Amino acid sequence: MNALKRSLIAVTATLISLSTAGLGTAFAATNKTYTMQPGDTMYKISVAQHVSLSALESANPQITNYKNIRVGQVINIPTSTTVTAHLATAGKTASTVTGSITSGASSTSTERQNILTYAKSLIGTPYAWGGDTPSSGFDCSGFVEYVYGHFGVTLPRESHDQATVGQPVSQSALQPGDLLFFKDTDSSAALYSNHVTHVGIYMGNGAMIESSSSNNNEGVVVVQNVFSNPYYTAHYYGARNVLG
Repeated sequence: MNALKRSLIAVTATLISLSTAGLGTAFAATNKTYTMQPGDTMYKISVAQHVSLSALESANPQITNYKNIRVGQVINIPTSTTVTAHLATAGKTASTVTGSITSGASSTSTERQNILTYAKSLIGTPYAWGGDTPSSGFDCSGFVEYVYGHFGVTLPRESHDQATVGQPVSQSALQPGDLLFFKDTDSSAALYSNHVTHVGIYMGNGAMIESSSSNNNEGVVVVQNVFSNPYYTAHYYGARNVLG
């Protein structure tokens, strides 16, 4: 019997003994550690350890810049055991005991909203072809790479490569933080097998944030009603979930 099962049995036994006092939920939480290896990012570790990126970041408040994590640095990996007891109202006896081992959802709404909040903080940064920092300006894929890199998610530099990462998402299943891709928006499209030449970040309710070369290189802006815009619908390629 492994340690996790023994822990679950112990907590369950405690719940049953407490049921007569009307106590229905117990929670125990622990952290394990991991030593950073070459090529690691917070996102890669969250996927490998089956925890959400936001939970991993919360367990490591000592890290202030997720792009500059050192090889050999020791980080905390959150783990938790949650057991809920449903008590019968009559007699205060345990009718059912349900155990669940939880290590965080793969992509929580909180981390997606954090990504959008950070992306919106860059609104007004001018467009610059080949740009990938606020000081240099952003092109579309440089903006996306920079925003996700801030949260430890490593993406390819160019949109046609970014469109191969993660999992495809149907339009009806889009979540804030998914990436929207567009094809044949400039003359370089024929150079790429998928013809993808533009990318933005879905915000929900049909809106997208992008770095645009339109209107005299206006840069990072929010576009409303993307899927009712004739230009975007004509060039729409698809969407990807890169957060796991």
